[in-house]
Amino acid sequence: MKTHLISAEDVPYIWDDVGPMLHRIREHSEGELETDDFLDHLMNGGMQLWISTEDKEIVMSAVTQIISYPQKRVLRVIALAGENFREVHDNCINMVEAFAIKHQCSALELWGRKGWKKMLPDWNSNYIVFTKDLKERMH
Repeated sequence: MKTHLISAEDVPYIWDDVGPMLHRIREHSEGELETDDFLDHLMNGGMQLWISTEDKEIVMSAVTQIISYPQKRVLRVIALAGENFREVHDNCINMVEAFAIKHQCSALELWGRKGWKKMLPDWNSNYIVFTKDLKERMH
């Protein structure tokens, strides 16, 4: 298995393979982004696209974004889709961490379901993001 950071210029060439994979995460989101919303950000460098391949087949795709808080920078994992997550994680975490450090990020951040804790035992779970939908009250 190999992991690749895709250059902004190359994103359009693999989007037809990656887009449907990323579309699957919608069912676990709060509707913040549609799949195609990633595309502009990936092509202008505001987000980064990572893929893992096995036998020339894409088995995982991920989107990250550098977030600058007032007191620190983090590399946030915004989307992660595919299969063999444990193997992919073990294969690519050093590369992702090196990218984060190179860009002066002092931490990685992932907002996800509680089930991710089993996959990420060396990550801290400092808080859970709770949400309440107010769309019905907006009209």
